[in-house]
Amino acid sequence: MGLEEKIRRLVGKAIFGYELIKDGDHVLVALSGGEDSLLLLHFLSFWKDKVRIKAKLTALHLDMGFPKEEDKYQSGVSFLKAFCEERGIEFMFEKTDYGLQAISAFDEGKANPCFVCSWHRRKHFFRIAERLGANKIALGHHQDDVLTTFFMNLFFHGELSALLPSQEMFKGKLYLIRPLYFVEKHLISSFVGKKGWQVLENPCPFSKETMRKVVNKLLEEKIYPLNPKIKKSIFKALFNPRLDYLPKPPKKKFE
Repeated sequence: MGLEEKIRRLVGKAIFGYELIKDGDHVLVALSGGEDSLLLLHFLSFWKDKVRIKAKLTALHLDMGFPKEEDKYQSGVSFLKAFCEERGIEFMFEKTDYGLQAISAFDEGKANPCFVCSWHRRKHFFRIAERLGANKIALGHHQDDVLTTFFMNLFFHGELSALLPSQEMFKGKLYLIRPLYFVEKHLISSFVGKKGWQVLENPCPFSKETMRKVVNKLLEEKIYPLNPKIKKSIFKALFNPRLDYLPKPPKKKFE
C-alpha cells in the first residue's frame, strides 16, 4: 500500500467511522498553512468529492499578528489561496493582533501566552462559523497530538482524557472534528514533503518552548523507542478502558 492510499484510508476511517461530515454540513477548515492543515484540507476535499457528500468546505487562515518576514509570509498565503482554488474551496483570510496580545501578556507576566493565543483563535473561529452558518470546524490534530494531550492531562491535570474525533460544542450547534485522528505525524511530513507543498513556518516565538513540545519530545525520545509496539499499544488503550480496574474516589467521610 502506497503512502497516499494509507493516509487516505486512515482519514476515511475517521470520517466515516465517526460520521464527521454529512450531507448538509458546512465545515470551516482551520488552515494555518502548516503540514497538518494542508493535508487535512487535501483529504477532506478528496473524500467529499469521492463519495459525493453534499457538504460545503470553507478554509480560514488567520494571520495571528506575530512579527515575521512579510514577503515570505505573503508568498505562503498566496500558495494557500491557490491550493484552495485548485480544489474548489472558498479561501478566507483575516488579520488579527492575537500574537501581539500573547507577547504582551507574557512580558507583563499576566498570563500564559499560549493560553491567550489559543483562546482568541478559538473564539475567532467560533464567530466566523456562526456568521457563515457553519456547523463544524475541522482541526488538523493527528494521532501524535492525541497521545501528547493524553499524557499532558495525566501529568498536569490528574485526569485520564484526550482529544476526541468529534467534540460537541454549544449543545450541538457546533462540532469540532478531527479527521486526522488515526494519522501519525511522520506520515503527514513524508506526504507533504513528497508533494513539495509550500509550508508556512510558525512565527510564534514561544512555539519551541511549550510544555506540549517537552512532553512530545519525552515520548518520542524516551518512551516510544523502548519497544516498537508501545505507541500503538497506548493509542489502542484509549479505546479499551477497563473501568472495573480503575478505582473510584473514596467516600468523603469515614463511616
